[in-house]
Amino acid sequence: MAFLSWRDQYRVGVEHIDQEHRFLFDLINEFHNEYRGGADRRAMEQVFNRLVQYSEEHFRHEEETMLESEYPLHAEHCALHEALYMALFRLSEELAAGSLRIDMDTHRFLRASLVEHILKHDLAFSDYLAQRTKAMLASKQDSPPA
Repeated sequence: MAFLSWRDQYRVGVEHIDQEHRFLFDLINEFHNEYRGGADRRAMEQVFNRLVQYSEEHFRHEEETMLESEYPLHAEHCALHEALYMALFRLSEELAAGSLRIDMDTHRFLRASLVEHILKHDLAFSDYLAQRTKAMLASKQDSPPA
């Protein structure tokens, strides 16, 4: 059984964002599997570095989508991404320095951070998109024919 399983309740409804979220889940699961399988620290460090790098890419893509959609909480969401990225980056530095004790608390932090961010913040963006689409459709229906 996977450490972190994708569920439909995590879907934002923007396909590229959902695909990237699923890949983040895969990377966390890969890190967990390396840990459970007794991989050496270097192997876990490589997976974790991929997670940090991909997180940065994903956050940039998500922020671009929010900007294009005129999401009113764009700046606040960017700040959340920055804080989460910095937490991941600090963990990767500690892992590289050998000062991070990798245990289940580390894995739980990764899982909780990602799932909480999606459920609390990304789904708020999803709600905004749904309301925006609904308003646009209603506006089109109210417009007189040309």
